[in-house]
Amino acid sequence: MQSEQITTLRYALIGAGAGVFNMHRSALKLPGMKVVAVSDINPELGQQRAAELQCPFYVDHQQLLTEVRPDVVVVMTPHPFHARIAIDCLQAGSHVLVEKPMAVQVAEADAMVEASERARRTVGVIFQQRFRPEIRAARQLIQDGKLGHIQHVTMSAVWTRTARYYQSAGWRGTWKGEGGGVLMNQAPHQLDLLCHLVGQPARVFAWTRRLLHAIETEDTVEATLEWPDGALGSLHISTAEADQSEYLKIVGTHGQLEIQGGQLKAHGLEEDITSFVATSPKAMATPASHDLPITLDQSQIGNHETVYRAFNTAILTNTPFTSGGAQGIMALELANACIYSNYTRSPVELPLDRQKYATLLTQLADKTI
Repeated sequence: MQSEQITTLRYALIGAGAGVFNMHRSALKLPGMKVVAVSDINPELGQQRAAELQCPFYVDHQQLLTEVRPDVVVVMTPHPFHARIAIDCLQAGSHVLVEKPMAVQVAEADAMVEASERARRTVGVIFQQRFRPEIRAARQLIQDGKLGHIQHVTMSAVWTRTARYYQSAGWRGTWKGEGGGVLMNQAPHQLDLLCHLVGQPARVFAWTRRLLHAIETEDTVEATLEWPDGALGSLHISTAEADQSEYLKIVGTHGQLEIQGGQLKAHGLEEDITSFVATSPKAMATPASHDLPITLDQSQIGNHETVYRAFNTAILTNTPFTSGGAQGIMALELANACIYSNYTRSPVELPLDRQKYATLLTQLADKTI
C-alpha cells in the first residue's frame, strides 16, 4: 500500500456494539476517512451500527478482513480480545487503532507491536488525554529543560464508581473479563500521561486493595515509583473514594509544574536547587521563583477526533503516531507491574518479567491464589 497515493482511508470497526462507540461517533465523520464495514458478535447491536453508518455488517471479523480489506481497523471490543483481533488485522494488511488498555498483559502488547513491524503497519492506542492543551504545554516545558532534572512526581486520580457500575456487566472487576480493576479500566490514561511526560519508571512497589467494592480485582492502587535517573514518585488511583479529582505535580531542580482541574501552573527557580543548596549562605532557604510563561494551544483538545486526525496523518505521511508501538505499551506494563508487586509483596524492576506475570494472571483468573 502506497500511503502517499491515498486521499481517503477506509475504516472498519470491530466491536462496534460497545458502549464506547459513542465516544467515536463524531470522529467517524471526519473528512479523509470512510467507514466501510463494522463487526460485532452481537448481531442486533452490530446491525444497528451498520445501519447508522450505512455500511455492511459482519459477525465474523475475519470475513470482514478478507472481503473488505480496510486500510484501518478500530478495535473497541472488551480488552481481553484486543491482542488477538489486532494481530489478525495487522496480518491482513490493516493499520490498527485500539481502545485502551492496549491489551490485558504486556506480553500480548509485545506481540501486537511485533506483528505491526512485520506487516509494516501502524498499531496505536487511543490515549486522547495526551492531546489536552495543558498536557502538551507541560511536555514542552519539560522537553525545553525548564524544570531542570526531574526529582519527584506525584499523581493522584479518583474516578468514583458505584456498585451499580460494576453490576452493569459481568466482566467488570473480574480477572478473566478485565485482567484487573481500576488499573486496567480507569487508570490507563493517568499511567500513560505519567510515562508520556517523565518516562516509564524503572522500579515499582505497589499495593492494590478492594476498599469498598465487591469485585475480584482492585478498586484502589497506591504505588511508589523510581525512575532510571533517580527521580522518585507516588501514584494513587481509586474508584472507591469521593474526591473526584485528578492531580499531577512534577518537581525538578530548576522548577515545577502542577496540573489540576484542566489547569496548568508552572514556576521556575532563579537558581538551580543543586547549586543553591551547595553555595547559599543561609541555613534554611529556597531560591527565588517566578511564573513560567505558558502557551496553551487550543487548536487541539483531548478527544477522539484529535486522535483520529493524528492517526490519519501518521499513516498518510508515514510518520510515528504519538501513542503507537512502544509508546502505547508503557502504561500497560506499569499497570501489570503494580499488580505483580502487590501479589508478590516486593518491588518490581521494569521491564516486567512477562512469563512470571502471565503465570500470576492465570492463577488469579483461576482463583488459585
